[in-house]
Amino acid sequence: MEDQRIKVETRRIELILSNGIQLSGETFLHLQGARQTGPERIGEILNGQDNFLPVRSKEGIELVNLEQVVSVAVSAEEEFDPLLELGEEHQIQVKSTLGDFLPVRIFVNLPGGKNRTKDFLNQDKRFLLFLYKDQVLYMARNKILRVKD
Repeated sequence: MEDQRIKVETRRIELILSNGIQLSGETFLHLQGARQTGPERIGEILNGQDNFLPVRSKEGIELVNLEQVVSVAVSAEEEFDPLLELGEEHQIQVKSTLGDFLPVRIFVNLPGGKNRTKDFLNQDKRFLLFLYKDQVLYMARNKILRVKD
């Protein structure tokens, strides 16, 4: 039975919830899967089928409702992939339901030659990926109030 266990690794994340609470902890990534070529990424979990994200902190494991998450930040050192910089670069400012405008970068290369900021924001994803300082920042699309292009 031991050899049937799913292998996982942890990734340190910082979450901001819709009520302003900030959580720090680790979540779990599958190292292999039927349709994966490498370790799972945070963005795959956030845009997957599950509605709750397990987060382990010094208090124990909590299940966080993804509908209540504004953003999830991950160290770029751990989450960055050079493929994230394929496409047309846009330096924009994003304002969520909490906080001020954040200066972020996006790279847009969508099918049909769609490479505008508007095209990026209208993707059918629950969380959108932004590059912010030395982090990969996933922001809930339904928690974005305004964007300055």
